[in-house]
Amino acid sequence: MRLGTVMGLAVVMLAPAVRAQDAPVVYTLAPGPSLDTSLKLAQAALGACQARGFAASASVVDSAGRVKVTLRADGAPKPPVASALKAATAAAFDAPGSVLEPRSRTDAAFATEMDAHKDIYNDHPGSLPLHSDGRVFGGLAVADVPHDVADACARAALDAVAPELK
Repeated sequence: MRLGTVMGLAVVMLAPAVRAQDAPVVYTLAPGPSLDTSLKLAQAALGACQARGFAASASVVDSAGRVKVTLRADGAPKPPVASALKAATAAAFDAPGSVLEPRSRTDAAFATEMDAHKDIYNDHPGSLPLHSDGRVFGGLAVADVPHDVADACARAALDAVAPELK
């Protein structure tokens, strides 16, 4: 009887996981930069940081905040986590991190939103929304370096690749 009870509990505990696997996850395509443009943006950002003496991480996301590219320079001090979150935040709020971080200090509702979603947002400087035809279609961010350096590197990369954004 005891073995039967244990087996019954195991089946009940596994049942929700089995049902969750039955339903496929469907992602829709979101507008965003091409892979080639995303690579150029990330590489330009890392190059701008390297020219300033820093090894950084850089990410580009599409308009839904999904990662297109994340690169980590040789010698970068941390795993490349923050750059993707910063890029997604810039795209979601259509604002650079240099604007969003001060907003967190003055807008209680926005600060609450940031705090509640640390798994998907990071409002620190070094991120920029990407625009095409007047619409947000992605984000670029640099991380793992001082915020002022990250911001300068992201802006330099965007300036270098901006003509290719369509």
